[in-house]
Amino acid sequence: MHPLDNPAWNALTTLQRSVSSGNELARRFEPSISPIAAVMNSADPACWSALAEVVGAGSLVGVFAIDKDAPPEDWTVDWRYTFAQMTCTRASFKAPARAAAHPSMRVLTLADGNAMVELAALAQPGPMEARTVTLGRYLGIFDDDDKLIAMAGERMRLDGATEVSGVCTHPEHRGKRYAQLLSAAITETILERGDTAFLHVRDGNTGAASVYEKLGFGVRAVFDIAAVTKR
Repeated sequence: MHPLDNPAWNALTTLQRSVSSGNELARRFEPSISPIAAVMNSADPACWSALAEVVGAGSLVGVFAIDKDAPPEDWTVDWRYTFAQMTCTRASFKAPARAAAHPSMRVLTLADGNAMVELAALAQPGPMEARTVTLGRYLGIFDDDDKLIAMAGERMRLDGATEVSGVCTHPEHRGKRYAQLLSAAITETILERGDTAFLHVRDGNTGAASVYEKLGFGVRAVFDIAAVTKR
């Protein structure tokens, strides 16, 4: 099995183990960092029993590459969607034309955590917590009032691969190519250190897929991601 077939598990058991909790069958990020959890094998009921011990009843977590018959009946599925996993390498990367950095672009820090959560709540790029920014390099673009209006960064990291995540733009500032600019900058950094860049696009989100295709991303795999709660 390729490491990216179960990216969360391979991140949480290697490079990001120190910011997670769990055991040999199930792990999750610290709740203040991310609601992402993972099991070694989503088709194995023992892994779900282990995950229940890790997250506890009532906690909503996201599980990647979930088996078609999972989770067991004692779990509630809040949502379940099909995602395309796209990857980009040094050979395929295409830096966008006119890719000069935006004058207000800067690296985001823990002090920006609440602003990142606020923007994510508006733009809905996926889960964002106040300490998500500690997982890797995040970049943001600000308006004239120093309000965060666009961002992108690194989330899951495993040996040889880093996920591009949190890509979003405030609804009032869309159409300005901020997503492309930020995604390109984050991707280039990932590739420069020798990793493959990967990301996940929900099925039907053709606009986002088009942005990533222009940067040199291509579909590697398609699988389900689900948000689940142990009853």
